[in-house]
Amino acid sequence: MYGSKADNLIKMKEAGINVPAFEIIEFGEEFDEKKFEAYTRNVAVRSCCNLEDGADQSFAGQFATYLNVKPGEIAEKIAECRNSVNAESVLAYMDNRGLKPDALKMCVIVQDMVNADRAGVLFTANPQGLLNESVIACGRGLGEGVVSGSSDTTTYYYHLTDKLYYYEGKEDLLSSDEIDELIEVSTKIKELFGEYLDIEFAFSEGRLYILQGRPITTIKAENPLILDNSNIVESYPGLSLPLTISFVHMVYSGVFRGVSRRVLKNDKELNKHADVFNNMVGHANGRMYYKISNWYTVLKFLPFNKRIIPVWQEMLGVKNKSVSDKDVVLTPFVRIMTYVNSFYELVSVPRHMRSLEEEFVRVNDHFYDCYDPAMDLKELIGLYDEVKDKLLSIWDVTLLNDMYAFIYTGLVKSRLRKKSGQDDAFVNRYISGITDIESMKPVKALIELAYKKDELSEEEFKKSKAEYIRLYGDRNLEELKLERRTFRSTPSLLDERIAEYRKDPERLKKLYEDINKSETLRIKTDPITRFLGKRCARGIAGREKSRLNRSRIYGIVRLIFDTMGSRFAEAGLIDKAEDIYYLTVDEAFRLVSEPADMKSVIAERKDAYSLYEMLPPYTRLIFEESEFDKRHSCVNSHKKKNSENVLQGVPCSGSVAEGEALVISGPGDAHDVKDKILVTKMTDPGWVFLLATAKGVISEKGSLLSHTAIISRELNIPSVVGVDKLTDTVKTGDMIRMDGGTGRIEIIGRA
Repeated sequence: MYGSKADNLIKMKEAGINVPAFEIIEFGEEFDEKKFEAYTRNVAVRSCCNLEDGADQSFAGQFATYLNVKPGEIAEKIAECRNSVNAESVLAYMDNRGLKPDALKMCVIVQDMVNADRAGVLFTANPQGLLNESVIACGRGLGEGVVSGSSDTTTYYYHLTDKLYYYEGKEDLLSSDEIDELIEVSTKIKELFGEYLDIEFAFSEGRLYILQGRPITTIKAENPLILDNSNIVESYPGLSLPLTISFVHMVYSGVFRGVSRRVLKNDKELNKHADVFNNMVGHANGRMYYKISNWYTVLKFLPFNKRIIPVWQEMLGVKNKSVSDKDVVLTPFVRIMTYVNSFYELVSVPRHMRSLEEEFVRVNDHFYDCYDPAMDLKELIGLYDEVKDKLLSIWDVTLLNDMYAFIYTGLVKSRLRKKSGQDDAFVNRYISGITDIESMKPVKALIELAYKKDELSEEEFKKSKAEYIRLYGDRNLEELKLERRTFRSTPSLLDERIAEYRKDPERLKKLYEDINKSETLRIKTDPITRFLGKRCARGIAGREKSRLNRSRIYGIVRLIFDTMGSRFAEAGLIDKAEDIYYLTVDEAFRLVSEPADMKSVIAERKDAYSLYEMLPPYTRLIFEESEFDKRHSCVNSHKKKNSENVLQGVPCSGSVAEGEALVISGPGDAHDVKDKILVTKMTDPGWVFLLATAKGVISEKGSLLSHTAIISRELNIPSVVGVDKLTDTVKTGDMIRMDGGTGRIEIIGRA
C-alpha cells in the first residue's frame, strides 16, 4: 500500500514481532512540522518508495535514510528523504531500466530510534548462493557502519540444517542464545514474506528489535543443487584431498552410467542424462557429498521407484526424505523395457558378482606381477588405465547388488515384524545369523597373527606379516582416501595394531576362541522367510566382499601415485612425495609429459585446507546453482553443547554395554580403544580393527546395512547408529550405558 518497507513493518508488528514504534508520512501528504517538535526522543527517518525492493529493481542505497535525527530536525529530514527521488543517481538508475520519473512515489517512515549497543543485518540465505545458511553481519553501535562497511564487523554463518555456526571477525559479538533468537525470529518473518530475506536488527540492553525486512532479490532458487553426505561420509569422513576427490568423481560417474545402461539399454536415452551421470558426487570445503538430486534421477529410471526410494533412504541412512515430484520422462516402450531389464539384472546379480570377483582377481594379480617401483611413469599410467578400464566397466554391478541387498533386507524386516511381531533386536539377530561376512577375514587373520606370534620364529612371523599385507594390506581407517596410510604403504602401522591387540593376553585369547567357534545362530522361521533371508545374506555378503576388493583397488591407485609422488619430488616439481595428493589426477598425469613446478599451487591449496579444517562438517548443503568452497581470512567455530543425558538411535546389534566413552574424530584419536565405547560421527570399513577390542560403538551416521552395523553384529558387540547430536552431547571420559537392542544411550556420569 505504502511501499514494501512500510507495508512489511505493519505486517511484522501485527504478527507480534518486536518492531520499534513508527508512523508513516504518505506520498503527497501535508504534515504538521510542529507535531514532530513535540518529540522528546531521536528517530530514524527512512525512505519508503513504491518501487523499492522489487523483483526487477531494488534501488539499493539510492534513497536517503537518516539515523539519530533530533526532534527539531525531523521535518527537514522528511523533506530531504522525499527529494532524494530527484538525485542524479536515481534518475540514471531509472533511465537504465526504462522507468519514468513520475512512476516514483515516496512515503517516509519516522521510527523510534533504538539506542543499540549492537546492530546489523541478517540474510536468511547466504547471498553467495548457499540457501540453507543464514548470514548475520553485526557491529557495535547503531549499525550504519555495518551497512556502509565503515566499521569493524563480525559475520556469523549459521547452518540451518545442522544448527551449527562459525564467525569471521575480530570479536565474538553475539552470544549463542542471541544467535538462536535471531534465527527463531527470522523463521517467523519468513512465514510472512517468503524464504529469502534481508532483515535489519538491533540489540539494546539485551532486547532484540527488528528494524525492517525485505526480500533478497538476487537469489533465484528454481533448481537448487543439493549435496548430502548420507552414507558417503562412511567412506570419506572428514576432509579428502584433491587427488582423492578427482578420482572419486571419475569412479562414480563411470559406475552410475554403467548401471543406468543396464536398466535402460538405450544409448539415446542414456545420453540425454549425461550431465546427471557426470555429477553423482560433489565436494565443498574439502568434503565429499552425494549430489542427491541426481541420485534420485537415476533411481527414477527403476520400476517401482516410489517404493524403492524409501528403502534406499532407510538403508543408506538418509535423514531428509524429501524428493522432487519431477519424474524422469521415458517413452512407454522404454519404461516397459526398464521393468524387463531391471528384473533380468536383479535376478542375475549373484552371477554377475561372481564374474566380477573372478575378473578382479585376474586384474589384481596382473598389476602386482607387472608393477615395479623403478618402471617408467608412462608405463605406470598405462597400468592405471588398464585397471580402470577392466574394472570400471563391470564395477557397476556392485550398485545393483546393493539394491539387491537393500530390497531383500527390507523384505525380511517387514516379514519378521508383520508375521511374527518381532522387534528390531530380533531382526538384527536374525540377519547376523544368516550372514558370512568376507570383510571379517582381515580382523580374524590379524587376531590370529597377534595370538600366535609367540609360536612363530622371527622369520616365520615376518613371512606371516608379509602374507597378511599381501591379502589385507589395503584395509585401514579411512582407507578410501588415497592420502591415508595403510598397512601396505606403511607396514609399521601393522606392528602397532598387533602390539595393541597383545596388550591384553586374556582378551586376545577370548577373541581368538570366539572367531574360531563353529556354531552359528539358528532362528526357526517359515520357508518364505528363509527364502528371503538366503537372498538377503547373499546380497550383504556380496556387498562386503566388493567393499574389501574396492579397498584393494584403491591400494593399487595409492601405490601408483605414491610412486609418482616420489619421482616428482626427486625432480623438484613438488616439495615432498605426499604433496602429490594436493593435485588432481589429471594434473598429476600431465606432469609426466609436461613437467612444471607445482609448489605454489600446492601451497595455496594447503592454505585453503587449513581453513576447511576449521569449518563445521555440514551434513547437507543446498546451493542456488553450483557448489563452491568457502574463502575466509579467519574462522572461529562454535559448537553448541547439548545438555541431554538420553539419546536415541537405530539399534543394530543387541546387548547392553556400560563404560567410558572415547570420541574419535579422526585416525589420530584411535589409540587405546580397549574396553571403551567408541563414539563418532561416522565409521568406515577400516574400523573393523578397532571394534574387535571395543565394548561398543555409537555413530551419528549409518543404517542397518552400514559397515558399523554389520561388523559389530559379527563381533557380537553392541552398536547404535543414526544418533542425532551425539558428538555434541557425549565427550571423551563420560560414562555411558548403551543398549544395542533398543538404540537407547544414557550418560550416567560426566567426565
